[in-house]
Order: sequence, then C-alpha cells, then structure tokens
Amino acid sequence: MKPDKPLLLEACVNSFIEAKKAQDKGANRIELCDNLAEGGTTPSYGTIEMCMKKLSIPVSVMIRPNGSANFRYTPEEVDIMLTDIDICKALKADGVVFGVLDDKYDIDVDIVKKLVERTKPLKVTFHMAFDQVKGDKRLVLESLIELGIDRVLTKGFEKNAIEGKENIRKLVEWAKERIAIIAGGGVTSENYRELAEYTGVKEVHGTKIVGPLTPT
Repeated sequence: MKPDKPLLLEACVNSFIEAKKAQDKGANRIELCDNLAEGGTTPSYGTIEMCMKKLSIPVSVMIRPNGSANFRYTPEEVDIMLTDIDICKALKADGVVFGVLDDKYDIDVDIVKKLVERTKPLKVTFHMAFDQVKGDKRLVLESLIELGIDRVLTKGFEKNAIEGKENIRKLVEWAKERIAIIAGGGVTSENYRELAEYTGVKEVHGTKIVGPLTPT
C-alpha cells in the first residue's frame, strides 16, 4: 500500500536546538516538547516563541502539563492546558498535540471537546494516549473524527509501530482520509519508508525520523 504523495516527516524534539537541527536535516514538521524522558510535556513560552521566529516549517506544540502515564488531568490542569493553547495561538503555531483519558481509559469526550474548541482553527493531533484506550479502536477513531481531531499519533497498540504495523494499516483503511494517521514509536530514518509503504500512512513521526539530533 504505497502512499500517493511524498511522506511528511515529523520530528519529535526536546528543544529549539533539536528543532533547528531537524529542520536542517529535512523534517517537514516539528512536534515541540519538553521532558521527552517522560513522554513529552509542554515546552516553555520562550522555546515556542523562538521556534516560531526561526523555523520555516510548521510546529505542533505538546500540551501536557505533567508526565503522568494515565493521561488524566485535574480541573486546574485542564485550565493550564487551555491557557497553553491560547499561547500557541498567539504565537501562531501550526497546531497542538494532546490526549485526555477518563478513569475507565476511554477518551474524556467533554475535556477533549473543550480543548478542540479552544484550539481551532489550529490543527489538533491526539497523541499516543490513543493506544491506551480500551474498547473497539474503530469506534474510538470515529469518536476522534467527530470531535474534530485532525491527526492521531499511534504505534498500532503495540510496543512500537513496527510491531503494530498491521493495526496501523487497519486504521488507515478505517480513516478513509477523514483523519490523518501518523505512525510513531520506534520509527526512524532507517525504517519509515518500508513502514509507510506497508501501512499506507502519509505521515511518520519520531525522535530520529531524520537521523539522530543529539550527540551519541
């Protein structure tokens, strides 16, 4: 299943320096985070501002006030997320990235709806919290479409996207281009082409999607 247009390479970065290096190495879009060791949290105002001033490619900003693995947030944290979204809009980011689950590991529809409404017209990516949702993944995908989510980042419910490639392929088929499926999780400059050809994704994501960004 070959993609019918050039692949979009989204580099997941931990700083302005990494974002600039990723752009120089051929990335098409940046997912801007802090604290990648915890899966990524919201970067500072200054980091977002510098990226918007100095980069020429789109920047999507992680909106995640803590590194909790359950993707549940207090009312105060939701208010923080709304404020951070306002900052991203004011700085003219291309989009934001978030994911919110309830205590049953379903999508927290009320909070996600509120965040999406606050974000528009910027693009919205629902991050890998998607992979932790219980229940019928096809129905979950339909729910994200109805909520106005533009993109969903997934490793296909497995340890990484290579192991989850069958599920990613199904998601692409189910999506029918109503929502972009981004393959991430163990996706690198060395394996993304084969993965995209097999699954049909048009966007791929990773910290090494254009090669290493930090000294090894």
